[in-house]
Amino acid sequence: MTNFQLDLTGFEFPEKLPNNKANFRFIVDLRFRDEDDRLATEHAVMPSLDTFWECDPSRHDKPNYVRANGDGSETELAKFEMEKIDLWDRLILHVQCKSLHSIQFKVIDVDRKDAWDAVKNVLGKIAEVVIGQTRAFILKQENMPFRTAMGAAADDVQSFLLKKLAGGDQVLFRGSLQKDELKNGAGLIKGRGTKGDYKISFEVTEV
Repeated sequence: MTNFQLDLTGFEFPEKLPNNKANFRFIVDLRFRDEDDRLATEHAVMPSLDTFWECDPSRHDKPNYVRANGDGSETELAKFEMEKIDLWDRLILHVQCKSLHSIQFKVIDVDRKDAWDAVKNVLGKIAEVVIGQTRAFILKQENMPFRTAMGAAADDVQSFLLKKLAGGDQVLFRGSLQKDELKNGAGLIKGRGTKGDYKISFEVTEV
């Protein structure tokens, strides 16, 4: 078993993304091989359920504002100024496993007035307990048909609920890497999303 730590090292998004959409949370799903060599999944909400990364220039005075200064060009990519992001919030996940399988990022446009903000603390705890107990029950049923598939379904439900709790249902960008690209060192996920290209960089280390 190996301890792996994954840390965010950068995020770039379209400069022309409307300012009212330039406020982000990430939902991260990490699949790996557990001690029994079965696929398992861990999830993370970045930076957390109680804050988000603000990149609307009109809100530059907010403590969670992390957009780097650009030249205003609509063709370039805007980006996070990583020095503004606390080391605690850069941590994606820390897992102990046999090997990493794959990772997926969903970049969500946060609705600042979303009704979930008023109840997420309560619902988050309920969802965590219910889903955690359900998933644990499923994975313990060695003789249950389709146990692995049901376990995967529970992971999908947990990821969906986390996305709702994270404050929005519009995914601006979704991207993933498979096991051959999940090695010690730098990882990069890039692709097309809302209004242009996105890039997410992170580092994988054995600790």
